Amino acid sequence: MNIVELLNSKGLTISCAESFTGGGFSNYITNIPNASKCFMGGIVCYNAKIKENILGVKKETIEAFGTISKECCEEMVINCHKLFNTDIAISFTGNAGPSASEGKEVGLIYLGFSYKNRTIINEYHLKGTREEVKKQAIDIIIQTIFDFI
Repeated sequence: MNIVELLNSKGLTISCAESFTGGGFSNYITNIPNASKCFMGGIVCYNAKIKENILGVKKETIEAFGTISKECCEEMVINCHKLFNTDIAISFTGNAGPSASEGKEVGLIYLGFSYKNRTIINEYHLKGTREEVKKQAIDIIIQTIFDFI
């Protein structure tokens, strides 16, 4: 069973807020037939100003912790959940490389998952090329969805 079949079998909807994955999750899920029944949409908020002005991440959060932080990831997933009004919301923020950003090492990522009034933010330290880090992050969030619903 793939992610779309799982979500559709349970009548659940999903949305996402993506930063370093650059729309990779949205692309992944929309390549699966019948995604339109469960995937309501996503926002690629690659830039801090978009995270703030469109997604609603507080400027104070970005100034205090940076965009590559647990705090930013949490606001991203909570605001995505509200914006799209879906059963599940996910968020991705981190540094896929090739060099440090905001003083944060390559491979440091945060993934957010919000479902049934429960929000989980996990920190990972991934290895590999830029493309490999992005793919690993998407694979992790897909497994998280399978684990929790």
